Amino acid sequence: MRRPFMQLLAGIAAGAAMASAGASVSTEIIVSDFRVNLAALAPGAAPAVSFASDLGSTSESDSTYGDPPSDRHMATASGQPFGSVTASTSQGAYAGSTASIEGSVFGAGAVIRTSAYAGSQAPSTASDATVGLVAGVSTASFTLAPWTAMTISARVDATASCTGASDFELADSGVLLAIGDADGTGPQWAYVSFDAFAVGGAGPVQDEEATFLSLSYVNDTDAPILGVFSGYVASFASSGMSPSAVPEPANAALLMAGLAFLGLRRRGRQSSVCAGQ
Repeated sequence: MRRPFMQLLAGIAAGAAMASAGASVSTEIIVSDFRVNLAALAPGAAPAVSFASDLGSTSESDSTYGDPPSDRHMATASGQPFGSVTASTSQGAYAGSTASIEGSVFGAGAVIRTSAYAGSQAPSTASDATVGLVAGVSTASFTLAPWTAMTISARVDATASCTGASDFELADSGVLLAIGDADGTGPQWAYVSFDAFAVGGAGPVQDEEATFLSLSYVNDTDAPILGVFSGYVASFASSGMSPSAVPEPANAALLMAGLAFLGLRRRGRQSSVCAGQ
């Protein structure tokens, strides 16, 4: 399944184990070997890039169940683009989610994970998790040194499953990366997206997807250039929610694409993280 869009951590492992027998919906995405690689385009060039963001990378987790709802929410920010950060929430067997980024994108590579599950033991059960890579789900500006080529790449493995016991089961995990000039457009503007998706109503569904994603940006001039980058990874799971509460897959995909596009038009200026070679 393709639409432009969208490991459980120890903190909710116990809840996931309880849910394993009765959970209706689960989904996970692992973005591994996430790297920002730089290359010189001319002899003597010193390839380098710096990213700037007020917020830095973020992790956000929500889980809810019941009527009236019992809701848990956690949000954290690293303060620097691509910084390590984790958030997780759990409602035991009913619902739970986790989101994390760890490692160095300028070194051995980072790993980003989000996951969510929702059980059928209570009404209005749902969970979601999001990692914003540079400035939440918005954008960060970057400065690319003269005669430098930058490549942002990663391997993606995503799964989504549901039992099919309810028409309103929904699981989706995806990643979206976008890059452009200082105005968020320009001739080098590009985005890549990938997801795994499962929906109830047609029996059990198990969707497993894997791919390699890559974006490039080039400065073949004698002066530094500005650009903007936006990227996030997200998981969503719901079980037994009312039709009005369950987002249509197409609408969710358009929403994620729209958020990325709008985010590219915002520019953070404060915190920065730099790499060069």
